[in-house]
Amino acid sequence: MLLFIEGYPYALNYNVRGGLTVKDILEGIVSFPKIEKTQLFTYVGYCYSKTAKDVVFFLPKVVLTGETEGNDQTDTIFGASPLEIIDFENERIKEKFTEEGCKEYKAFLSNLSIWIYRTISVYRKTNNDNILESREHQKESSGRKQKHNTLLDVIIALRDFNKDNQDYFTFIAKNLHSGNNKIQWTKTIANSPAIIQRGKPIYVSPINKKKVMNFDEELLVIYFSILNYIKQTHGFSFEINIQYPLIGIERLRRAYIERNVGCKRLKQIKYKYFSDKALRIWDLCYAFFDREYKIAMNQFETDYLLTKDFAHIFEVMIDVLIGGNDKKDLPKELLEQKDGKLVDHMFIGQGLIEQSDIPAELTYYIGDSKYYKRTKSDAVHLGTNSIYKQYTYAKNVIQWNLNLFLDGAANEQPQLRDALTEGYNPIPNFFISARIPNRANSGDKFLSFNEGTLNSQDRNVQLNRQYENRLFDRDTLLLCHYDVNFLFIVSLYGRDNKRQQSNWRAYVRKEFRLRIQATLNKLYDFRILQPRDGMDCHEYVQNNFHLLNGKLYRPHANSNYLILALLKKEDNGLWEQIKIRPEVIANEVVNNDAMIENVERFFHVSPSFTLDSDLNIPALGQVGTLDPIPKKEVKNVLTGFVRETDRESEAFANHQATTYVMEKIPTINLMDIEYFLPMVAGAIDGYYKVEKVYFGSSKGSPCLKLKLSTYIPLGEMQVLIYRLKMQPGELISESYMKKLYE
Repeated sequence: MLLFIEGYPYALNYNVRGGLTVKDILEGIVSFPKIEKTQLFTYVGYCYSKTAKDVVFFLPKVVLTGETEGNDQTDTIFGASPLEIIDFENERIKEKFTEEGCKEYKAFLSNLSIWIYRTISVYRKTNNDNILESREHQKESSGRKQKHNTLLDVIIALRDFNKDNQDYFTFIAKNLHSGNNKIQWTKTIANSPAIIQRGKPIYVSPINKKKVMNFDEELLVIYFSILNYIKQTHGFSFEINIQYPLIGIERLRRAYIERNVGCKRLKQIKYKYFSDKALRIWDLCYAFFDREYKIAMNQFETDYLLTKDFAHIFEVMIDVLIGGNDKKDLPKELLEQKDGKLVDHMFIGQGLIEQSDIPAELTYYIGDSKYYKRTKSDAVHLGTNSIYKQYTYAKNVIQWNLNLFLDGAANEQPQLRDALTEGYNPIPNFFISARIPNRANSGDKFLSFNEGTLNSQDRNVQLNRQYENRLFDRDTLLLCHYDVNFLFIVSLYGRDNKRQQSNWRAYVRKEFRLRIQATLNKLYDFRILQPRDGMDCHEYVQNNFHLLNGKLYRPHANSNYLILALLKKEDNGLWEQIKIRPEVIANEVVNNDAMIENVERFFHVSPSFTLDSDLNIPALGQVGTLDPIPKKEVKNVLTGFVRETDRESEAFANHQATTYVMEKIPTINLMDIEYFLPMVAGAIDGYYKVEKVYFGSSKGSPCLKLKLSTYIPLGEMQVLIYRLKMQPGELISESYMKKLYE
């Protein structure tokens, strides 16, 4: 086998073996520039070089790891230079690998060639093949045995023999089943009791003729068991029309392959077979079990074996495995956005705050697949263009969703904006890249095709925002990065097993939600707010919009609770990864406690909790409502002057006053006072709720003190006092105040 790696710059005059250079080996497979001495091959796939008389396998670039040294980029594959391992049959090949586990690389690369072949085959069934190119590969024949063959060669030969010899197998099947179920009357009469009805014997347990497998048929049992194993393991499609009791998948793998029982048994029964077809079946089976055994491969066949844009195939694989058929049900404008951007992956799933299957309460998951080679530190560096393009995807989706509902065309799409708080359901936004599981990947099985775990890349978490401390703002966009085992992805896609793909899709979607929630839990404290009985919480939210905007969200349209999200005070190291200085965050969270204290006047506030699979809403007594409360006529509004020289004048000007001192006690029933209307700097624009009225002293004289709470605006304009016939110390009504604005 001759190995080349996609995207690696090869010296064309490099001597590979026996005087053959890179250019000699690939002559007729790739085109070469006239002048260049090095070339990057952009192919992935499998073909045959007649010049080298050997298989050529172009590996995907994700097997490369690079280490930047100044301006030079040093790429390796398992610690070896790509140049040094072109000839994979070289006796000294193991010495080239510096990473532990080199003895397993040969089996790994043999398996990888099968999955790349299967991936291209499955892709070609349902996608445009203009990125695929046909090349020659070896075909099994009855001639002289070839010097080299790979497991993929053997599998293709097994497949082709089965396809080309169906008449032969049909003939065997007819002989096998002839006479089956025919009643043996001699044995039936001698051994089975009869029931006499109307003078005639009836045998209720007749003895049938049973076909016992002849020892000579064991070869066909092994052959079809191998086909069934390849079908189940690698996804190849075989027609198996003989009902032999086949060897189980696990038994074949553990005993016949791993413990070499297959080779031993085939040697024991070889003397039984003399026909050409039987001997060819024996050869193919033995080559499958013994990877060093050579079969005749002197003929050639053309097939679509190479792709010149494997990045696109990787994108298709991720889309099939994560998105399934969901994209077909999404509006075209979401995927092909009006600014020309095409979204790689999108599906609708449960929101990050609370589980719900109601369409309006779901959210959009937006992903972008990255087919990059990795650095020596097992990282993928994301470009600025990719990051900001991903932000733009989400912004376009939000605006499209807003237009949908503003135009009254609501359908089965999620409703991202909450009407009460005007908070936005966060959109999960992520990158997904490929990795090869090596010994450094904690928890990964080395070079495993079955390890399907989703891994988080916290070093690439991004946070984009326009306002501080507002998670539920439309411009606060969190972008996470995950990677998956490339070997698992190609095997799952190449196997083309819809049930297995559906199971992994369910797993990975759940993991996306849980892992993005885990990132939010590192950044924010979450609290559940439930309205206090007797408090107009709906009005409070409306009147304090600027204070609460982006911090509150109502998960359900009719839920009687809100979610409050505030940035964490403690530094857990994630801010530096996001490239936001901790001191910036410290300035943003300085008012968190004051805000919680403000909210507690109207809401029961739960202790902070972490997002999980679902919310646990505390059961409380005396809970109010978030619905609008019908207004009663506001009366008993006490009027009062606030001079510019007064200590509280600035607080009143900013609508943040908490107390008021009236030096002259008015001659009214003080028990009737419910609200206070301040005349500030010669004008009025709103009034306060009075929580408490009590007496005090000022400058040695008794005075009246008011404890104030909620500020209630009257209108957008101020009314000048000199135009009014109103004195401090009067009790007036809200209707009287509103007439001031008419």
